[in-house]
Amino acid sequence: MVDRFYDWYGQTMRSCPEVDLDSYDKRPSVVAHSLGSWIVCNTLVKYEDVRFDKVLLTGSILPTDFDWASLFARDQVGSVRNECGACDQWPKWAKIFVRGTGTSGIHGFERHGGNLENVPSIFKHSDALVRQHMERQWIPFLKRAPSPLVLEQGREIHEGRISSKTLDHTGTIIDEQVYRNLPHYAEAEIPRGLSLTWIRVNPDIYTFVFDRKLKKPAGYINAMPIEDRWYTKIRNGEVTDNEIPADAILPFTGKETIKIYVMSIAIAEEYRRWGDGILQHTYVQLLNGFLEKLIFYAKQHRVRASHLLATAWTAEGRRMCELFGMQQVGLDKFRQDPVFELEIDALRSNASARVAPALKRLVRAYDELGL
Repeated sequence: MVDRFYDWYGQTMRSCPEVDLDSYDKRPSVVAHSLGSWIVCNTLVKYEDVRFDKVLLTGSILPTDFDWASLFARDQVGSVRNECGACDQWPKWAKIFVRGTGTSGIHGFERHGGNLENVPSIFKHSDALVRQHMERQWIPFLKRAPSPLVLEQGREIHEGRISSKTLDHTGTIIDEQVYRNLPHYAEAEIPRGLSLTWIRVNPDIYTFVFDRKLKKPAGYINAMPIEDRWYTKIRNGEVTDNEIPADAILPFTGKETIKIYVMSIAIAEEYRRWGDGILQHTYVQLLNGFLEKLIFYAKQHRVRASHLLATAWTAEGRRMCELFGMQQVGLDKFRQDPVFELEIDALRSNASARVAPALKRLVRAYDELGL
């Protein structure tokens, strides 16, 4: 049924001249009910060329931990509205009898916020399929302007001048907005040109979110594979970020096991939605794009990340580390901000650990590849 839907999707898209899947504002949206939710979303997982602006689900039988983050990171879906019916019994029956299904149509998806919203109601399985509800609830959602933000990995930016321009913007605009008022920022600030020396060793240490309309970065994450000796120095709070030399950086290829220092993550103020708290759409997009990168290198080059390390400069950074399952292991060089670490291998032996779906997918990829 997934393959049949994929064939129908392709034929229909080719017959619609108004549709351009490569343009974020000319993509179709889809409404899926019950088994349709399973068919549509598993088609998205299987076929990466399937793209929708918005996905509206009602009576969904997808599992509550469905990996939306990967679909957002691959730019296959813009936003999701999941209508949850408290009186809907069918998702419970589906979970019992049909493999790969679950109760998201009742309980919602575990990870939400930003571009994924769970909408609770007292509906039964098909109560939403009436004209009045569609006009009042569905149409405003489907008419909402699409987000211009798109994820782009560092390796996808080929021209050095674009990388330099991009890094100038992140350093002089975004970092200034996010970090300038923090203690010791001036002492740890990355000097102009240092990032380019890192990129010459590993061109994929950055993951960006770009505004396609304005053609400028909206946010970024810098996550670098680090040589063991320097990793230990960072973990012990012996060095600041601007003291990390290029020879401390490792490429993502050529070594089977790597340890990664997540140096910074930041989004420009104009792209923040304050009602979302730390579950900002752009933050989620960046973090999951980074994890998709690790899966890419596992599949293509058999590289496994064993540890993640991060220094939390801000309160929201600390909260984000905690939500990610990281544990505090020390303080930074100024003895002020906590250093957090996640031992990824430990997650593989702890089946009861509460893990973000995208991180769970990374661990599952390592297991399937025998890494």
